[in-house]
Amino acid sequence: MKKLVLISILQLICIGTFAQSVQGYYVVEKVGHSLNPIQKTTNTDQTLTLDMENNDLESFLNSKPIYQFKRAFPNISNPYLQRVYYIELNDDSHLASLSSRTEIEYTEYVYEGQPLLEPDDIEGIDGNVKEAMELIKAPQAWNITTGNPNILVGVVDTYFDTDHDDLINKIVQDIDDSSSTNKHGTQVSGVVAADTNNGIGIPSIGYNTKLVTMDSPLNTMRVWEMAQIPGVKVINGSWYDSCSPSSINAMVYEDIWNMGITPIFAAGNGNTCGSDPTTYVYPAAYDHTIAVSAVGHISPRETNHPVYGIVSWKDVHNRIGNDPTTTMTHNDKVDVCAPGYRLYTLDNNNNYRNTSFGTSLSSPMVAGLAALLLDVNPNLTPDQIRDIIKNTADNIYQIPENAPYQGLLGTGRINAYRAVLTAQCMANPTTGLDLAMRNSDFDDGTEPDNSTQQPWQSNDIWVRNQDDGIYNDDHQNPEYDPNDPNYVYVRVSNNSCDTSSGNDQLKLYWAKANTSLSWPQHWDGSLFITDPVTGQDILMGDEIGTITIPPIEIGETKILKLQWSVPNPEDYENINPNPWHFCLLARIESTDDPMTFTEGSHITTNVLNNNNIAWKNTTVVDIEPNSTPIIGGVVAVGNPFTAQKSFKLELVRETNELGKAIYEEAEVSITMDNTIYTAWNNGGKAKTNLKDTRQNERKIVTADNAVLNNISLAPNEIGTINLEFNFLTKEYTDKNEYVYHVIQRDASTNDIIGGETYIVRKKPRDSFSADAGNDKEIDKNESTTLTASNINEDATYNWYDPEGNLIYTGSDLTVSPEITKIYKLEVISNLDGFKDYDEIEVKVNPYKLESLVPNPAISQVTVNYIADEANSAYLMVVNTTTGSSDNYIIDTTLNSVVIDISSYTSGIYEVILVADGEAQTSQTLIKQ
Repeated sequence: MKKLVLISILQLICIGTFAQSVQGYYVVEKVGHSLNPIQKTTNTDQTLTLDMENNDLESFLNSKPIYQFKRAFPNISNPYLQRVYYIELNDDSHLASLSSRTEIEYTEYVYEGQPLLEPDDIEGIDGNVKEAMELIKAPQAWNITTGNPNILVGVVDTYFDTDHDDLINKIVQDIDDSSSTNKHGTQVSGVVAADTNNGIGIPSIGYNTKLVTMDSPLNTMRVWEMAQIPGVKVINGSWYDSCSPSSINAMVYEDIWNMGITPIFAAGNGNTCGSDPTTYVYPAAYDHTIAVSAVGHISPRETNHPVYGIVSWKDVHNRIGNDPTTTMTHNDKVDVCAPGYRLYTLDNNNNYRNTSFGTSLSSPMVAGLAALLLDVNPNLTPDQIRDIIKNTADNIYQIPENAPYQGLLGTGRINAYRAVLTAQCMANPTTGLDLAMRNSDFDDGTEPDNSTQQPWQSNDIWVRNQDDGIYNDDHQNPEYDPNDPNYVYVRVSNNSCDTSSGNDQLKLYWAKANTSLSWPQHWDGSLFITDPVTGQDILMGDEIGTITIPPIEIGETKILKLQWSVPNPEDYENINPNPWHFCLLARIESTDDPMTFTEGSHITTNVLNNNNIAWKNTTVVDIEPNSTPIIGGVVAVGNPFTAQKSFKLELVRETNELGKAIYEEAEVSITMDNTIYTAWNNGGKAKTNLKDTRQNERKIVTADNAVLNNISLAPNEIGTINLEFNFLTKEYTDKNEYVYHVIQRDASTNDIIGGETYIVRKKPRDSFSADAGNDKEIDKNESTTLTASNINEDATYNWYDPEGNLIYTGSDLTVSPEITKIYKLEVISNLDGFKDYDEIEVKVNPYKLESLVPNPAISQVTVNYIADEANSAYLMVVNTTTGSSDNYIIDTTLNSVVIDISSYTSGIYEVILVADGEAQTSQTLIKQ
């Protein structure tokens, strides 16, 4: 890129790395003089010979090796800028002589610019594009507009792969004047307007927006040239040209701004202009551009991503979350921030790649947003576009890591939905308040919601065990503490063009996790269940509290906080001793925004029909080594109706979840309590994709869409199931999060009654293997000890017989099988529930020579044997010295025979039992 710099020669030396063999200058002609040549001739060495009216000036200029001589900004209206020429000479030694000419009023250097992106060659990890779009609320914005192909964003950058699958239909004009193949331009253009919803590649904020691309040299003259192209309304520059301002460039951007075109520039990468990240970086720091810095978008705050580590925490300005030395540029010229760390974007040669960091990718995200604003409101001026984007940004200063940057990150991180809605309301204001909470990422606020499949997992409700949910919306299981409350956070959005009054109320309720909740009895404190041991009535739900919703402006979102003293889990242990979490229900009550559909008893219908209601029924299962393992969770299953009904329970993985399914990497088991098992048994015990265990109530999932069918429950009857996840070390992958759903349906109508979602988070751990030792061979009636190898961590060692019966728990098992058997060893880590299996075969020889009595013998010997399983058998007595032998047929139904050996010579003999023609076992006999 070209750097446009207004600096002294001394400053030039300080950044001499940007000097080139050919140096460019701005040269301003004095009023009353003319620098315009009559004619230009190109010489064989590519220098120019100028023909000018002023012969002295002509001689002066022709004495220098000039490679370019032209008006810097043709067709510009600013009188001063009309007098600016651009000259290229062979080095930087000509500034003083140019400045001394009476025809020249002012000169300054024009330098090569630099892309604001740190490259990284890690390929193929694609999930974080969606996360970036969700953070800035792009999907909600796309519900209003997906952009307009007639609105063009100009991208002034390096090389563009115009044949890329995600660009080939998006670039309407490519102005290619260089031989560069720098992938930076391809990457930047992908963020603005990669082809979206085309079944391949990545989405982009601009969606249907189209592009005009122009490659290097990168300088203000190039931006001015882009501004002359019809249809270009926004220009993105993911580069910088100086660490000092240029009065000429400042005027050019002001002219572009006044033409109704919005230039948007990357603010800098922290070290762009030296070690001080607060240094102004240009063109971003000019008054007539929008300057964009960066925040993270991948991981919740204070988490360690399994691939990236502690980088790109959501809305945190530091690249490495807890390291303030790793920031992008921040100063009082920054207008807004956008995601800029570890973005997945396009690469040359029709590829895709992850980038490491750079405001190069933050700026085009804002450029794409500006194009969306112009689609819903084509008459917006650059001032209005900047004001909307700034005024609708989400505040990120309350995040502890961002506290040192107060006033230096603009107004916060862009909120595409709020910005687009605000622009739309300016153009087409409508009346009627619409406060809302979303059921899912697919919920656009329309009533009824026909897009959400599992309405019980709203991300607009979350629990934190400490008061940090304003800047961390990572949902946690509520934890009981008799002294300290938990905190519930509810996100309320204003989807209308009216600001709310501040008199609306939010009510929050809890219920024990249940797939068959009804309104209002499960939530209002009227439902109890009898403790089967104590006979006491145990409360199953109640109101947590009511809070007044403060005024919420157009498209704005407010997070409301309520404290919650969680019920004591010991109260529920006699119902089911396993971890049993909670459902949460939030309801907006407003005279200005009443329920659109009348509420009934069916909570699922109420939630889908009214965006004033949101529901959270999610169990988080954290599989962490070196901690008390919580490997599952309980959920109640019941009949909320007044008549006997049959239901089915479906166990399904999250749609489109990448990587191995959880039932392929873990042993997923469902255990029914007596109530549910009896109801299922009475319904015929129908099941799909579930295998039996020796425990009748426990089943193992074998594939997706596992079903327990025909669970026949009496009116208002309720029971529980426990779902557990034991990860298998032999199936271990690096995948760290799984989403798994339990859905209760009416068995006859297939209508959804309710459900529970399990978010299973697996932390990295060292592997182990179950080892039962080598196979063994023993004789009949003999015992042997099987020993499990120690895995060097707290673990349980279970041994199972061939029928699957648990026969022993411990590392050493002594067995005396009558026949050959295979025993299974199960090793379960007591730290996180991981498990592994091994098998060992104990082979039993059914034939045995038990004893020779007496031995040594003189005349007779009694041979005791076991051969009852043989069809025929005999004893072979072999003289070990001569090799001669005698055979004695034996009765297999007997256990002994007497052999006369009086005629045998003294010596050593081998007595061999031969059964069904094969030698089985032998003993040594001494003849005296």
